[in-house]
Amino acid sequence: MAVAGGWGTNWSMSAALITIMAGIFAAGFLRGFTGFGLALAAVPILALVLPPQLVVPIIVTLQLLSGAIDIPLAWRAADWRSLPWLAAGMVICTPLGLLALSFMSADVARLVLGGLILGSVAMLARGARLPAHPRLWITLLVGAISGVMNGLAAMAGPPAVVYFLAQARTPQVIRATTISYFVLTAIAAIIPMAWRGLATWETTIWGLVSLPALLAGQWLGTMGFRRVSPTTQWRVALLTLTALATLLSSRALLALLQGT
Repeated sequence: MAVAGGWGTNWSMSAALITIMAGIFAAGFLRGFTGFGLALAAVPILALVLPPQLVVPIIVTLQLLSGAIDIPLAWRAADWRSLPWLAAGMVICTPLGLLALSFMSADVARLVLGGLILGSVAMLARGARLPAHPRLWITLLVGAISGVMNGLAAMAGPPAVVYFLAQARTPQVIRATTISYFVLTAIAAIIPMAWRGLATWETTIWGLVSLPALLAGQWLGTMGFRRVSPTTQWRVALLTLTALATLLSSRALLALLQGT
């Protein structure tokens, strides 16, 4: 299995595996704690030791595997008034993100990923408000932006999360709706990824090997979700995502400057 930078020693491989499993465990905890954030938390950490072109299909695979476990309960509580239209915009625009991913260098992709995360955090922190039932074009636009982010970085969640937060949805509804939405985005992404050769047996094996770490972190995060206030949930999530995005962006920018 390939790691970034072509590391070949046993120590390097062990360090890479520890980083990957720790990142996925942390991402699972964040997903269980806030109801979203698997890709947002996992992509920056995994991208430290794996090429972004490998990280994205691994995250999509994990979204599918974990979603298959979560979907029975989430399906009933999700907001199905908006989900079909969000999914329509997402499906149409996911290939645009995949196309961009295919032509980006590793460091440029990392910088873009970090910028996307920071932008998402800023939007969440602003707390913009939408009507209880936004206009159709708004919902489709959110889905389109989500699709581009889905293809580029396996991060379809932030636009949808901001969309529901802007309607002052309860954490329970946001949690159930985003889990259901992530299953749809993963399905939309994995098919063209497989067709373009980005989703392979290697990424599938990575997903299966990483699944126990994800489920363990998610279980622990869910326990925390049930014991703290919604305000605490969002503060922890935003602080964590800001730190991770800053780390990823700084590393990528430094590498790009050194290469000039």
